[in-house]
Amino acid sequence: MTSNDPAITKPVRRSQAERRAETRRRVIDATTMCLYRVGYSAVSFSMVAEEAGVSRGIITYHFATKADLMVAVRDTIQQDELRALEATQSQIGAAEYLRQLPTLVLNGMRREPAIAVNEILLAARGDPELIGKLRTIEHDIDQRTLSRREGLYREAGMEPPANLPAVIRLAVSTFRGLAIADLALGEEADIDASLALFRDMMAPVLPQ
Repeated sequence: MTSNDPAITKPVRRSQAERRAETRRRVIDATTMCLYRVGYSAVSFSMVAEEAGVSRGIITYHFATKADLMVAVRDTIQQDELRALEATQSQIGAAEYLRQLPTLVLNGMRREPAIAVNEILLAARGDPELIGKLRTIEHDIDQRTLSRREGLYREAGMEPPANLPAVIRLAVSTFRGLAIADLALGEEADIDASLALFRDMMAPVLPQ
């Protein structure tokens, strides 16, 4: 074969923007795992750089401060979870998805990325820069979630509850708390009983 042989394909050259996006994502994923393993206070740019296999300068190129990095982690994890849930919804339909949503969200809250988010949220109480920037992204997340849930209800042939924003906040807080209890107490937390009770409480706003 020669270099002009059509059977030989040249590797696709990625653009600079694609390489930057890939590196940024690698840093975010590395930060997520560091948060999960050691907690917010122990995470540093140097630790993330080692985990991601990049230089510290690469991290500061993408994220000026630790708060900027944590906000990006928070937003990326939420969007990843949303895409995963949307993939499930496309397979089982809107009505069945809404019925299964409590279990789906609780399962998501038990995973490493959600535990990393908990670390960020808890750390914000003592970090004015972080909490200020988090409030902006949390507002955006709330709006995305609300818009998505309203669309699901309509797709399932139901009118969204008038108190849907409060329902969403209650559900997220409940599942986050249950996931933390499960992490700390294991079987003693009796998560299944709490989930069954929550389903009964939410029955009026879920498809029958």
